[in-house]
Amino acid sequence: MVSRNKSKKGASPQRPTLRDMAFDQLLTAAPELAEARRECAAKTPKERRAAAEWAYDSGMASDLFSRALLSAGGGDDFDAGFDSGVMALAIDPLFAPALLTVGSLEYQHKRPDAAMAMFLTLTTLPADAPDLTEIIDKAGGFLLDQDDIPNATRLYRAATQAFPAVCEHWSSLSYCLGKAGQLDEAVTTARKALSLNESDSRVLNDLGWTLVLAGSYDEARAVLERAAALAPADYRLPQNNLKELEKRVSRPHGPGLRPKQ
Repeated sequence: MVSRNKSKKGASPQRPTLRDMAFDQLLTAAPELAEARRECAAKTPKERRAAAEWAYDSGMASDLFSRALLSAGGGDDFDAGFDSGVMALAIDPLFAPALLTVGSLEYQHKRPDAAMAMFLTLTTLPADAPDLTEIIDKAGGFLLDQDDIPNATRLYRAATQAFPAVCEHWSSLSYCLGKAGQLDEAVTTARKALSLNESDSRVLNDLGWTLVLAGSYDEARAVLERAAALAPADYRLPQNNLKELEKRVSRPHGPGLRPKQ
């Protein structure tokens, strides 16, 4: 992240950023943001969304430009403006890409509660919002990258409740539950995902591996074999998981570790 708070002696300090305070505080502290929200509140939803998209794209371009200046050894006096997504979210508080971007920044600045409020807002948006499934998955993937399994689980659980027909959210929730050791619920959730897309080799593989973790080896083998049969040539995970399954089957089992058959 490029720092934008540097100022030379005698110069006016630059505007506050998310490094200094949470987004909700920034809305009050930064007059430009407060003004943008007031002005756009009177616009139609379509006009507000168009303005947010323009601000978001221009913010991303500004970030790239400021990074290029810094990498070239210059740019000390360059005011790159707000972090990407901040102005867009001020304009339209329900603009999904900005909720993802600003939420991720809030988390990186050690404000997980503010981040989760934004990520969970994604699950309240209309189902036809552009790229919403992918954006929610990116938010969940971000949390998983931080090894924050509880909050990733919370997000995907909210997503399955809001959009119960979206297979991807059920698969992701099952993965989180498996990581948390909640294997019975993970299997149930993986079955729900499969019921929404019965011929998807990745969904089948996810169920198969969850069954392996749960010790249901016979069913896991049948599911993984089906996944392998349907998988495209470049998707080798079902075959790899079948090999791992056979290794587990061949191992001696200690007390209480015998797999379900």
